[in-house]
Amino acid sequence: MSKVIKIKSQLRKEKNKAFLMVLLSFLFVLICFASGVGILVSILLEKSTIHIAIPILILILALIFIIVFFTCRKKYDILKAGVRGENATLKILKKLPKDFTVITNPVILNRGIKMELDFLVIGKNSVFIVETKNHRGILSGKTSNAEWHQVKHSKNGKVYEKDISNPIKQSFRQCRRMEELFRDFDITATVYSVLFFVDSRTELKILDDAQMNVAIFNDAESMLDYIENTKGKHTISQNELIKIKQIFKK
Repeated sequence: MSKVIKIKSQLRKEKNKAFLMVLLSFLFVLICFASGVGILVSILLEKSTIHIAIPILILILALIFIIVFFTCRKKYDILKAGVRGENATLKILKKLPKDFTVITNPVILNRGIKMELDFLVIGKNSVFIVETKNHRGILSGKTSNAEWHQVKHSKNGKVYEKDISNPIKQSFRQCRRMEELFRDFDITATVYSVLFFVDSRTELKILDDAQMNVAIFNDAESMLDYIENTKGKHTISQNELIKIKQIFKK
């Protein structure tokens, strides 16, 4: 079992904030709706002299908060799926041998640019950046495209289609930043990019026309085999292992 170093995730923080917004917006909907209806009923029963515009304005405000609620709920569901994907991936990466170290949510801060990763896997053979995605359905596109097309089917048979950002470009940028960071610290370890789709049912129709050297997997065993057996150009020394871990433990 691999060693795990956990760093607080920005994704989890955003998910918690989104959950709080969902609760607050729902609470405001209830308050505004109850108040508006209550005042309106009192006016109609001639038990109140408040102008009828007041409860109408309150009910309009309730409608606004309903829109806010569904917007926040959608964001929360997306962030929740992302966190669920990270948890599932960590469970898989823990299966690596004990001489591997897995760092969760390390942050690259180099040359004025800050970038949070999902996972950094450090072994004697190489260093791997693992980016995890919890998409479902069919993903199609090219590695050079800015966006990929996603098609998924709901349980009731409905088809949903949308465009998503190309995650390979994200993985490629992460790898380049890591290589720059290693050069600045005189670390010779080879860095590899891994893009892992948690849901094994995800169908990938991706044409590699840009050759960005990002390994794509939707099968856990294949990903683990790749990480364990890929040999870098340089064997990582014990001093380099310690140096890499210290960089991301901060």
